[in-house]
Amino acid sequence: MYRYLCSLGANIEPKQNFARVQQRLEPLGEVFYSAVITTKPVAMESNSDFLNGLFVIETELSATELKLEFNQIEIEFGRDREDPRCSILDRPMDIDILGPYSDQVWAQVPSYLRTLGAEFKQQFETHNASQELQL
Repeated sequence: MYRYLCSLGANIEPKQNFARVQQRLEPLGEVFYSAVITTKPVAMESNSDFLNGLFVIETELSATELKLEFNQIEIEFGRDREDPRCSILDRPMDIDILGPYSDQVWAQVPSYLRTLGAEFKQQFETHNASQELQL
């Protein structure tokens, strides 16, 4: 069994897509979600704010297998991963593995998610994390 810290982000129909993505992640393993926050776009030009969140997944999948699943979900939601500019374009869903669950990975949570990360880490480690996205 593997445990990973992951992030979610969307700025195209973010509320609808966050509600839908939970159903797609459930078959991959046991998932625990942080609260969801709104952030300004980072390293891209866009007028659309993002919804962002963190989650921990406990799964039988390796990191490589899990990333392939995440990429497939992004494509199903309408992200064009073939476009060389996909990392700087608005997106209906972005799912990243931040790393295997560890204190070092928590320390590397992107700055715009750091406060959320600290709160979520405490909730997860005291068994108070939600298995439902709170929109």
